[in-house]
Amino acid sequence: MFDLYIITDAAVLEVVVPKVRDALARVPPHRVCVQLRAKSWPAREQLRLAHHLREVCEARAAKFLVNDRVDIALSVQADGVHLPEQGLPVETARNLLGPSALIGISCHDRAGLERAGKAGASFATLSPVFATPGKGQPLGVEQFAVLTRGAALPIFALGGVQSEHALQLRAAGAAGLAAISAVFGAADPGAAAQRFVHAWQSAGDELGRPREPHGS
Repeated sequence: MFDLYIITDAAVLEVVVPKVRDALARVPPHRVCVQLRAKSWPAREQLRLAHHLREVCEARAAKFLVNDRVDIALSVQADGVHLPEQGLPVETARNLLGPSALIGISCHDRAGLERAGKAGASFATLSPVFATPGKGQPLGVEQFAVLTRGAALPIFALGGVQSEHALQLRAAGAAGLAAISAVFGAADPGAAAQRFVHAWQSAGDELGRPREPHGS
């Protein structure tokens, strides 16, 4: 699917387009997905930002999703949406966006993962794996592994994740890494994204898992 899922940080929305452009400039095509998360912004501003980010992602062969707003995703022809756990039902989003759309969903426990898999979500994020301000008790790598074992959909590790966690999280069953401030809060988002993707691929090599071809 992709190795790195970067989610826009509300603190940098005013400058997020160049930051996304920088992040994607240093990674291979098809290895990154970008989610626009701008819940506090008016719909018109979210739409404007989504248009710009869609163009940047398309130019670098990166997937582009919009958080929650199916209408905006449709308007800019995004690759799909990411739904809050208590948001629009996956089935409804699928009916509106079509069978090929990527539909991610935020999960925090095994029950949420099971619901997402049964509903036909494309993937889920599971968080928080590590300590994250305001996000409650972290799961830790061992509990992450327990919760993801036998899951019916790919699961991305989110919450305090850094590139140096790649090996242990890949071994624990993660389908990829998700990051917010670790990329957008970095002085050089391109270098940060590159470290994540390289660490993930290196972890696969170390664990004896072949790299997926670009475009898979």
